[in-house]
Amino acid sequence: MIGWRIDDPSRTGEHILRMDPILDLERRRLLISATLTAQARRCLGETLAAGELLAMARRMNEGADSIERAHRLRFEPAYPGVTAGPESVGGTSRLLLACNVRDRDGAPVGVVFTTLIAGRSPQVSVAPPGADIPGDWRPPGDFH
Repeated sequence: MIGWRIDDPSRTGEHILRMDPILDLERRRLLISATLTAQARRCLGETLAAGELLAMARRMNEGADSIERAHRLRFEPAYPGVTAGPESVGGTSRLLLACNVRDRDGAPVGVVFTTLIAGRSPQVSVAPPGADIPGDWRPPGDFH
C-alpha cells in the first residue's frame, strides 16, 4: 500500500501545487484554450456554416464575461477579438480572430487565436505573450 501522512511537509497541498512559473503560465494558457474551445463549440455548434462565420464570431463573446471572472482574466480587445475578415483558403472560408489576455493584475498571459473554418469545429489556441496581432485588424462587427 502506498500512502502518505497529512502531517508530512513534503506531501502537503502547498508543496504539491507549487510549480515552475513558466510551466504554470503554460498550464494557464492550455486551460484557457480548452475552456474557450468548449465555450465556442457550445455557442456555435460542432460544424460551422460557410456564409455565417462573421455572424458566428459576433456571437462568440456570449459567455466570455463568465470565463473572465472564473479564471481572473481580461481580454483586450473583448473576446473573440479582431480579424482581417473572412478568407478563402483551399476552397473553403476561414476567419481568424485574435485578442490579448491578461491576468487581473495586468500581467500578460498570452494571445488568444480563434479559428473558424467552414465545415469544421471552432479551434482556440493561446500563444505566448508578444505574439503579433496586425494593427489593421478590426472587430467582426466592422465587416458587413
